Amino acid sequence: MTLLLSLPKWARNLATHAMASKNASAPNRKRLLITGIAGGLATQLASSIPLEWEVIGIGRRPPQLPIRRDITYRQLDIRKKALENLFRNERFDAVIHLAVANDVRLPMTVRHTVNVIATMRLLACCERQGVPQVILLSSADVYGADPTNPTFLTEDYPLKAIQRYADIGDKVEFDTYCRSWMYQVRDTTTTLLRPCHIVGPHVQNFLTTYLRFGLVPVPLGYDPMIQVIDERDMVRALLLVLEQKRGGVYNVTGPGEIPLSVAVREAGGIAVPVIYQMAAPLMKLGWAIGLLPFPTPQYDFLMFPCIIDGSRFRETFGFRPRFSLHKALRSIRRRPAPLTEAEEATPVRRRRQARLPLTES
Repeated sequence: MTLLLSLPKWARNLATHAMASKNASAPNRKRLLITGIAGGLATQLASSIPLEWEVIGIGRRPPQLPIRRDITYRQLDIRKKALENLFRNERFDAVIHLAVANDVRLPMTVRHTVNVIATMRLLACCERQGVPQVILLSSADVYGADPTNPTFLTEDYPLKAIQRYADIGDKVEFDTYCRSWMYQVRDTTTTLLRPCHIVGPHVQNFLTTYLRFGLVPVPLGYDPMIQVIDERDMVRALLLVLEQKRGGVYNVTGPGEIPLSVAVREAGGIAVPVIYQMAAPLMKLGWAIGLLPFPTPQYDFLMFPCIIDGSRFRETFGFRPRFSLHKALRSIRRRPAPLTEAEEATPVRRRRQARLPLTES
């Protein structure tokens, strides 16, 4: 240590960096598995994981966006037996499960296989290996948008989404099974997060697709409050859970609520009022022939409230959003940063994608 202090400042910085790199590459380094690594949220998360962790990312596709740190990518479909072989041959200290099928254009059987059956197999692998920590990402959509909803939905509120929108049944079943597994497998610290709408340039979901329209159809006579959280704040929320290792079910919210009409304007769109009852048949036809990117039942979330209470997560983990609603919504239309030549040459980051995947969060 005395020798290190006697060196010039630039040499001390270089030596300190080298020591940190050596420690980061130590054989007893903690190992983190991230499923669905091709997704926009997963790539942003992987870039932010502290260097004390060795990150292994699995998915059917390699990451399509740059990751600002070294990771090990394994091309693997969690629906296949290769998942069991992975757990049989390798040890993990934590698992973050982000391989979720969100694309409503996929057949219900496919979404059920990915979201429910594959998740059951993944959790069974975690149980057999005795993985100390598992983090699961659900959604506030499981509560359902309904005119009878209370002002703020707590984690104990029943999951009623399936009552108005049967095609969301796979998400409700995913959430229900994860909670059941959490209470049965006490040796693993399991955290189930139900965030509000995650928005940003790297994520693709119902709300970001809707708000990226130039002319945004808004149901006439309806202007519900909605909640959004910036993808960067969602990454911070996941990092806090990974660091503090506290189990339970938690709603995750951004900095507040905002009327839908204001959200459309903040995102750079122009609201076009439509009479929903008259337009619904045309929208149903548009969905059937592929002109609209989501089915008409999802418009419930543009008509009725689904506002969650995120106080439990804030108080337990000390979480405070850093990005305002204005910045979060403005970021939706930003283009993801292009890959550099060096990143293009790296196999794990070699492919550029034309459209962000809906099948992995």
